[in-house]
Amino acid sequence: MLRLYLPLLFAVLAACAPGQPGGSLAGVPDSGLSGVYSAQQVISDHPHHVILGHVIIANDGAATTRALVLSHQWDGVHFLRMTGAYADGGALPFRRLPRNDGCTRATCRNGPVGMIRLSRAQVQDAARSGFSARLHTNAGPIDITVPAEMFAEALDRVAGA
Repeated sequence: MLRLYLPLLFAVLAACAPGQPGGSLAGVPDSGLSGVYSAQQVISDHPHHVILGHVIIANDGAATTRALVLSHQWDGVHFLRMTGAYADGGALPFRRLPRNDGCTRATCRNGPVGMIRLSRAQVQDAARSGFSARLHTNAGPIDITVPAEMFAEALDRVAGA
């Protein structure tokens, strides 16, 4: 069930503007989906592609998904398509997400492009030391650096839930 609703949920959350506070997932009615997400922040310094990210920890009672959700702030010119994510010489479990096309409001320029699934240990590690990876895209590699605070915020929200 969780796999059914997560892409939709990630697409909705990715449309949030950077700097918005994190929060709790209200869930999809009758799905049992619950969880938390961190505030969205800029996680790359590429000159043409602003990559935003937020950490999400969601469960449906039986399964828990921990992920870094990636969004691309479209500038009206440069289209970005991600094909994978890599760190420490190995591939990360990356999944492309459907882009939220058709929106013309300034508040929805951030289109979801993918997510990197993380284990509990990886999230706990990243809450202490941050997380870095290289994204493979049609525009070449893009390095991302996610501050430890994003992961710590998600873990604090889980602990407070």
